[in-house]
Amino acid sequence: LSGAVFGYRGLAREIIARIKAAQFRRKNVHVVATGGYARLIAARLPEIRVVRPHLTLEGLRIIANLNVYSSRRQALSVRGFSEGR
Repeated sequence: LSGAVFGYRGLAREIIARIKAAQFRRKNVHVVATGGYARLIAARLPEIRVVRPHLTLEGLRIIANLNVYSSRRQALSVRGFSEGR
């Protein structure tokens, strides 16, 4: 397990360095680690400032809520009701 952790840390460090060099040379970049092993991989990587293991699921929840709200508004307008009633 430790080989995988060190390997992924090295991979992440290299990818972050290359992206910064190519796109963000003079900018302060905030790197967000996501996924189930984000905390483990982000440990001892100062390049990673934020860990959000469930970021994808949070985004899907927001989209689902927007879809429900939009569907509800559409159903009310078809029936002739306004949202305030």
